[in-house]
Amino acid sequence: MSNYNDGNRYEDWGALYSEENDDRSVQNDSFREMETVMRQIKDKWDFMTNEDFNPVPLALELLDGSSLGKDYGAFKQMKSNLDKALQYIVDDYYQGFNSSIGTFGGVIHNIGDSQERVRDMKTQLKLCKESLMSKRSDLLQLWFRSQQYKEMIRILDQIEEFKETPEKLEVLLREKHFLTASNMLLDAIKTLGKKEMIGIGALSDLRRYLKAQQSSLHELLIEELHNHLYLKNSYCDSRWVKYTKDQKSLPSSLMEWHSGKETRKIDYTSSKNKKNLQVNTALATSTQLSPKSPKAFSTINIIDEDERITENIDINPETDSFYYMEILMESLAILGKLPQALETITQRIPIELYQLVDKTVVEVEERNSEVVSQKSRNNDIIDIFALDSPENDSQMEILRDLLWTIYSKLDAVLQGHRFILDIVERISKRPEHTKVTDESQKIKVYSFVEIWKPIQSEVRTLLRDYITEDERESISENNPEASIQDMIKDKRIRDSSKQLFRFGDSVSDKELDKQYEKDVSTVLKESLPEVFTKVPDERQLSVFVVDRFANTNMTAGHRLVVRPDAFNVSVLFKPTLAFLDKVKTIIPPSAHHSSADFTTFLDDFVFNVFLPQIGDKIFELFRQATTGSDAFQEDPNYKTYSTLPVVKSASSLMMIIESLCAMLHTMASHKEEYSKMIITLLTRYYVKCFEQYQAIVSKNKGDANVKDDANNQGISAIWVQQDQLSEVLGQYPYLAENSVRNRRKRKMFCDKETRIEMNFKKNREISIGQLITENKKLTALANLYHSLKWFVAKIWELRGRDSKPKPTSSKMDDGNLAKLNRRWSLYGDVNVSVHVNAKDNEKKKENGDDKESSLPLTGEMANRFDALLATFQQLAEQSLFTLRIELRCHTLHYIDKAMREGNYQLEYEAYEPDPFVLTLNTDVVKYDESIVSHLPTKEHKFVFEGLDTLMEHALVNNAIYTRNLNTNGVMKMTRNILALQQNLKNIVETPGEISLERARRYYEMFNMGPVNMLNQIREQGAIFSFEEYKTMLEIMYKIDPAEDQSAPITRHDSPSSNRRLYNENLLELNELMLDFL
Repeated sequence: MSNYNDGNRYEDWGALYSEENDDRSVQNDSFREMETVMRQIKDKWDFMTNEDFNPVPLALELLDGSSLGKDYGAFKQMKSNLDKALQYIVDDYYQGFNSSIGTFGGVIHNIGDSQERVRDMKTQLKLCKESLMSKRSDLLQLWFRSQQYKEMIRILDQIEEFKETPEKLEVLLREKHFLTASNMLLDAIKTLGKKEMIGIGALSDLRRYLKAQQSSLHELLIEELHNHLYLKNSYCDSRWVKYTKDQKSLPSSLMEWHSGKETRKIDYTSSKNKKNLQVNTALATSTQLSPKSPKAFSTINIIDEDERITENIDINPETDSFYYMEILMESLAILGKLPQALETITQRIPIELYQLVDKTVVEVEERNSEVVSQKSRNNDIIDIFALDSPENDSQMEILRDLLWTIYSKLDAVLQGHRFILDIVERISKRPEHTKVTDESQKIKVYSFVEIWKPIQSEVRTLLRDYITEDERESISENNPEASIQDMIKDKRIRDSSKQLFRFGDSVSDKELDKQYEKDVSTVLKESLPEVFTKVPDERQLSVFVVDRFANTNMTAGHRLVVRPDAFNVSVLFKPTLAFLDKVKTIIPPSAHHSSADFTTFLDDFVFNVFLPQIGDKIFELFRQATTGSDAFQEDPNYKTYSTLPVVKSASSLMMIIESLCAMLHTMASHKEEYSKMIITLLTRYYVKCFEQYQAIVSKNKGDANVKDDANNQGISAIWVQQDQLSEVLGQYPYLAENSVRNRRKRKMFCDKETRIEMNFKKNREISIGQLITENKKLTALANLYHSLKWFVAKIWELRGRDSKPKPTSSKMDDGNLAKLNRRWSLYGDVNVSVHVNAKDNEKKKENGDDKESSLPLTGEMANRFDALLATFQQLAEQSLFTLRIELRCHTLHYIDKAMREGNYQLEYEAYEPDPFVLTLNTDVVKYDESIVSHLPTKEHKFVFEGLDTLMEHALVNNAIYTRNLNTNGVMKMTRNILALQQNLKNIVETPGEISLERARRYYEMFNMGPVNMLNQIREQGAIFSFEEYKTMLEIMYKIDPAEDQSAPITRHDSPSSNRRLYNENLLELNELMLDFL
């Protein structure tokens, strides 16, 4: 059923819709018919539509049946069509026509009624005019009384409003809408100061209250301004950032200045109030706003000085610090207290900056409380050379935290002051301020220099406190009273420019501090109650703690978070330079100083304070490193940076130089001073190393065998300095690979060296006093060599990071220096890792800080440096050569003893070598034990290489001292040779290369006899030289060469049988040797 009804409903709607369409189509047909008729009229009867149409001529033409007349039938048809078209339109719109006629009648009636009313009003107005023009005195009195009543009502309304003013003012002040509060307060005070209000006694209390509120508001505005200028409010946290690890620069500014106009780095959103726009500061800064600030507000750059900021009381003004400070400055200008406020700001700059830095120190200590407490416990056991220790790294991280955080805050403070200066400058150009003639009321803008000087003083103080070590550093933190008593006992005159002690170092007593502040606050409130009514309790004291006569160039130090040290400069200067670069962008154009004038103090500090301090510190560390009893003892921690022992002085000096290199890159503008300092250190250290070398190779004064001669050096040191021997050793390829060619070359140099040494020795006996017999001296010499080698390799590494070292031509010629550089570039056993652990090295490489430890040198400075390193190389090689020559001198000494003092004419067979041979073997073993763990493999091999050749040569050449030899003596000599050979094989790395076979065969010729020896020469050739064969003949025939043999020996002489046979064999030997020449 429902479907049926719905269907009917839809059918009815369709019928209705069809009827409407029919009506529309009819209307459209009537209009189309009318348009058709009108087109026909316009085409054929258009002249009838003119205004000046005359129907008479047309009628005559219609009556004219001729061809000249008009077609009357067409005219009638056109009239009929027009009537039909009009009838269609009338039929379509007859209802509208009927209603229009009725409406027209109503309009005519209303117009007539209105005309009647106007006539009555005119009549009444004439009557009123006549009544008003009549004079009545009673009406005048009533008018005067009504005016009085109106004035009384107005005053009563104002008094009612004044009664609400304190409450409104309290609400505005509580919500910190100071601009609105200032306008309200000033309007109320002006109104109460009018003549009609002066006589109202009931307003006197209110007037006094508002005057007190004006003074209190002035102080409160200044205090709020300082809270935001110096970041005391939590809403200011978005203007600075805490230190983050590996921070390299300060955060981007929230303000930018172009052509002296301040602009915010913000995104403006639409707002009806164009002077107070909501902004999204978080989009433009890397730091988030405080959680307490859901919105941020700022002001447009107001170019027109007459345009003023308005306050939106629906939001919290503190959420945007710059907007809030502008509100405060505008409020002070409204109150007429801007000149006094600027003077107060100027006076409080030093103390506020000091409190800001002090508060930051406390924050940093709290963030790093564990490290600080650990530092205080280990304060007495800090190693002055532990510059790169993990403990020192943690201390430096604390210092970085302090510096970057402080400079971030100081940057925010400078931006705040710059913003204030621009606001004040804009306010001072307004007409009401330019017309002021009273000097006390004129706005005098403080210069940017007045802000910078206290900040500069704080920066200088921070640098001085953490770099210089003055008398106050000697005061014990654990027992200050004892330290002060010690200073009082000292009768020397104290330097008045330096502090005796600092309150910042004293132990704080919180209960005592609270009681003190409470007592002072009570006294101040009683004496100045009107001022302390609105100032926050925690800031009341700071309003009055202003010393106008304090020297702003000297600021009291703050509590130190790390120990002061000149090496801290590598940490201090990076943030300082970043801060100074930031300052250059904040300096206003109105400052009559260039940006360089604001940074010259740093150069003055470097030249006048830091460089002398670091120089004293460096050379004091150098003195401690090189003059102690253990300066040239091995460093207990050498395994952290070298595979072999290194003396403490070398490792300590290397640490100092690396620190200087790091500081050099930190202070790139002072490279020359640092380079000179490093070269001076190297020069002095070379002198110390040379003195150590001289002490090692000097003769033992207590030895009775030491002759009192002018030369106090041992024989090995004397020989090493000889040009012939030093040239051969300098060409010796002991660092080259063990190839066949190099082995031949080494054999050639060994033979040449042996001949030179035997030429130096000649027939003289080397005494024990000319030798280095103390094993610790040998160890010291080996340590000295490797330490110098390690030290030079490290310096070359520093040198090579920045630029490749170039040969120089100072005291050495280019060829010698280039040769030294090539040889020392072959060193492969030195661990030249940086003086820190591997993780720190990898981290430096990842961060690109590896170059911070390089040593960039150019020009003459580089030439001096390279020549100085060449002298270190020479001294190191001289030490190594001395070790080699000393061992060979030991060998010559004991073989001489064994040959000169040994008994080789034995009646029985000897089962033991000669005692001097045994002593030589023991001495060689101890020699090896003294140096094996202190020399690299190749250098150790070099010391022992060719020793077997020297032994053979000495055993054969010294046969001249063995006159009484028999078969048992030959057996003993053979045992000597085998003992020396076996002992040497046990020491060297390549025992297969050791052989004394030539010496053994030489003495075994004694058992062959002269004839067999000559036959062997004739058959097999000469193995030995003529002199060596001659010496063997002398031993066989027991001929003393000391006898006079000046007379020629011929076959016709008749000497004794031995001499005769000797002469014959000698002549035969001579003939045989001539055949082999």
